[in-house]
Amino acid sequence: MLFPDDTNFSSPSAEGGAFERLKVPYTYRSECYHFAKKDFSKQFAFIYASRLEEMLKLLEDSVQKKWGTEMPIKRLADLREDCPHKCVIIGTLFKHQELKPSILREISEENQLAPQPPRSHYTNDNDILILEDALQRIKLVGKIDVHSIVTGVVCAVMGYEESDGRFFVEDYIFYQGAPQKELPSLQTSPLLVLISGLNESAANDFSTPLELLQQWVFGNLEGLLDGHDWEAASIVRIVIAGNSVKASPKPKNHHSSKVTTETDALLGAVKTVDSLIHNLAQSVPIDLMPGEFDPANHMLPQQPMHHCLFPRSKGFASFRGVPNPYAFDLADRYVVGTSGQNVLDVMRYSKIESSLEALKATLRWGHLIPTAPDTLPCYPYYEKDPFIIGECPHVYFAGNVGEFSTEMWTGAGGQQTRLVCVPSFADSQSVAVVNLRTMECRKVSFKVGGFEGEE
Repeated sequence: MLFPDDTNFSSPSAEGGAFERLKVPYTYRSECYHFAKKDFSKQFAFIYASRLEEMLKLLEDSVQKKWGTEMPIKRLADLREDCPHKCVIIGTLFKHQELKPSILREISEENQLAPQPPRSHYTNDNDILILEDALQRIKLVGKIDVHSIVTGVVCAVMGYEESDGRFFVEDYIFYQGAPQKELPSLQTSPLLVLISGLNESAANDFSTPLELLQQWVFGNLEGLLDGHDWEAASIVRIVIAGNSVKASPKPKNHHSSKVTTETDALLGAVKTVDSLIHNLAQSVPIDLMPGEFDPANHMLPQQPMHHCLFPRSKGFASFRGVPNPYAFDLADRYVVGTSGQNVLDVMRYSKIESSLEALKATLRWGHLIPTAPDTLPCYPYYEKDPFIIGECPHVYFAGNVGEFSTEMWTGAGGQQTRLVCVPSFADSQSVAVVNLRTMECRKVSFKVGGFEGEE
């Protein structure tokens, strides 16, 4: 059985009677994603320099374990074409892509000078991989797949420089050796519920699936769960992973009436989200992450949405506005997640077609958002890159990424991470539920006409 009945509390009645909800320790660990100060005067080169400097030290140990201590690690400036000995160089990958959007092309399109067809993917057979260190750059050829990598990934490549100035890659590794704390055993089965993509568009727009979701959390649907009368009481936390508000297309020429209508719709949608959180927060701790279309800053890391947007919910200690990305400890499990921008961007600029594979790739690369700041906007950090995965999570999720999918990932050092791709609730009427004792995950669907749980 996926979620065994080992909890020790009374079950709720079919009419939704009171029950004692399971409690587990929780620690907030997202301080690094909050802006201590806002300084936009720095260039983005600093974040790449910080990323390379930190990951250079981390990768040196991995290089020695894989290729031995006798394999020299060189800088690009030390390479010699006339003496092509095998060596290792560590640097940041840059992917030259002809189809990548540029501001010059956008200006041309606006002026109807060179209209370009809209694209959802920007890969091309002529894409080139270039490795950069602190001083120089070199083109990579050989045994490395340009289409499975994106710009911003720090990589160690082993090979030699050819006579034409290119570096022939014989093997390569990424930093996937982040330490992971030991997973302590649990006597109970606490459940973490992950939701994304509510896409509310008007006031008091509670759909039937959303009503079913609330009743499930309150313990009023136990008769539909094949006797699992403990499940609602085992839910210890709900995380809403972005896009709670539906985006509306903005025409280039705004009329005052149109703007007013859009503003009213946005305010109504936020009120609906506030009402939902107000209802849920009376029963269970709930965290709200901003997403691409929510009323929050667009630049990553997105800061928590302002508490004034949620006048009914902000009074509950069980409600917390959190940033995107979001990191926390729950029942001694380290959980990290995003609202999905990182996964979708990796898929745009590579030939990785599965959101689960893209999520897995970011973990293997040791970086949450490698394409920032190249193709995803992010704050110009200059002392430290907060998106480096310095500790391997036990649960790693992304919201708003298509269909539900999950997998247990095993790292090079034996790390075990539960990967979860959370679908949009508005599209799938489903949520992801992680059992923090067994680390298994399933989808629970609230489609009208049949409440169901799927493994």
